[in-house]
Amino acid sequence: MKRIFICMLLAVTACSARPSVPPVNHYLGLLRFPDITYHIYLTMEGTQPEVINVTFKANKFPLDTIYFRHDSLYFRLAEYFSEYHGLYHHETGRITGYWTGEKHKRYPLEFIPVNPDTVSGLHPRTMPYRYMRPQAMRDGLLTDSASHQHVDVNTINNLMLHIANGTYKDIHSVLIARNNHLIAEEYFYRFHQKSLYNIQSATKSIISALTGIAMARKEIRSIQDPLCAYLPAYKSLACNEQNKTITLEQLLTMNTGIPWDEQTYDYIDDRNSLVIASNEKDQFTYLLSLPRHTSNTAVFAYNSLNHTLMNAVLKHATKLNNKSELTKRILKPLGIEKYYLGETNPMGVIGDIDLRPRDMMKFGLLYLNNGQWNGQQLVPALWIKESTTAHLYPTPTLGYGYFWWTRNFQWKEKTVSSFFAWGYGGQYIIIIPELQLSIVMSGSHWGTDPEKQMVDIVEEILAAVS
Repeated sequence: MKRIFICMLLAVTACSARPSVPPVNHYLGLLRFPDITYHIYLTMEGTQPEVINVTFKANKFPLDTIYFRHDSLYFRLAEYFSEYHGLYHHETGRITGYWTGEKHKRYPLEFIPVNPDTVSGLHPRTMPYRYMRPQAMRDGLLTDSASHQHVDVNTINNLMLHIANGTYKDIHSVLIARNNHLIAEEYFYRFHQKSLYNIQSATKSIISALTGIAMARKEIRSIQDPLCAYLPAYKSLACNEQNKTITLEQLLTMNTGIPWDEQTYDYIDDRNSLVIASNEKDQFTYLLSLPRHTSNTAVFAYNSLNHTLMNAVLKHATKLNNKSELTKRILKPLGIEKYYLGETNPMGVIGDIDLRPRDMMKFGLLYLNNGQWNGQQLVPALWIKESTTAHLYPTPTLGYGYFWWTRNFQWKEKTVSSFFAWGYGGQYIIIIPELQLSIVMSGSHWGTDPEKQMVDIVEEILAAVS
């Protein structure tokens, strides 16, 4: 129940009128559980009191009841078996009481009057922004000043201010590297250097790297190999008449011919193909049982199960479980020590992973340097080139390689190409080789148009580069 609070995105539904209010309208309380402390903001400024979780970023609690009456504050989260009883003290201006959670355990929770402008997590920033050179952390990343790497500091200042004032929505971090040096690193709300992020589908680009490594080791012979050859547990489906011609390349380029719609509807919509598949006991059986359409013309259909299928291919080809393979071949060589690889799903493979932004940057710099890290060739240079070259064009501006997106940008009246890992909600690892530029972003820009926001941010950064 406690962990669920972090991801609460539902609106507050309040009931019961309140005949009285305390003279102060804004409070902050710290709810201390054994493994985490929640920062809870209480406001009585509107027509109804609101309780907002600002532990990381502001999310309203899904309350079904809340009221302030006769110096008593009460609210309830029936869905999570929790409620709060508190008493307002006129002499101190504070509200003291107890949060009662699961199994009727009580936790003290005191609300203290605050200025809402100072509540970290309620806004992207609670203080003016001024550029600072990133801190050296002895984690394998070199740092330098923006100006020393010919990037205009004033333009970077303006970009960060646009995030701080809400022009760009739901940004948690922005990191910029030029010429293999980290020159800008900023976090917003209550996120920080040590925060792990689920990088969502940006994970696919890391799986692409593992595919290139497996090919260099001769564990995978060719991406023209049929998928059928690498899925012994699903041989009857993968090798049947309709699916036997699906190749690994088609899997990597989202061009299998299996009908799939993961982009028309959001991931909370029951019409989204991935949502439909998630309700199946075995998603691979469901996917490979769908009627396949073959065509001489490649048809792009973005499908997150292609990623997990590729993990199944790698598991069979390398004789390693996905976690060991990823740790030994990518994470450990890059000096990435803090991460979360998730749980193995019913099909025996893992999905999206959690990384820190600085470690996302390491992976970006690995690709910027043609697969080399500290003098070691981790990913074959030829695979870097092939996988980040567009093989299909899902839109007039976006290309798709082997689990990598591509896009052109304008810089000083010329066109420069980029390739990038892209995860739902605004997780990006963007590489612009011609300018020796790498950009990392994380966020929670759900259910909107994150591509346009990403493009606008990259264009601001490009304006700073000389």
